[in-house]
Amino acid sequence: MKHSDWLRLTKEGERLCSVLRQQGYQCQKQPRRLAWNVTKGEDSHTLTYLPAPVASWTVLPNQETPARKQLMLLVHNALKQERLDTLSSKPDLQEPLDLTRPWVIIRLLNDARRCTVARFYNRQDAEDHQRVLSRFMRGAEFEVIFDPYEE
Repeated sequence: MKHSDWLRLTKEGERLCSVLRQQGYQCQKQPRRLAWNVTKGEDSHTLTYLPAPVASWTVLPNQETPARKQLMLLVHNALKQERLDTLSSKPDLQEPLDLTRPWVIIRLLNDARRCTVARFYNRQDAEDHQRVLSRFMRGAEFEVIFDPYEE
């Protein structure tokens, strides 16, 4: 699992727990896992994310009890509401391009692609940074280019 996916799922789990806390549940994160211990009264469950091929949130133990059904209903409703909120929200605005830093270090990728690594005020700073990057990332190719913004 990618680290970005791990962070996204951790945030999603925390949002699910906040919804459950509003309903009177107590949630406690389990260390180094995408899992939370969820209790209400004497009922104790584990909210966890099952990776691919399932790739969804579930509540364990997987017994057909009314308490588990109620908890699963809350989780599914919270996920459905979260997806509706993300679809209806405005798209994020891109950061404005920094026109005061025309010197750019790019990393050359496969298939003639490139990735901007950093922008600098002057060429000397860019070349110094490129040397450091090349020293620590020997397999990567970096170039310093002048990239003024033109419309």
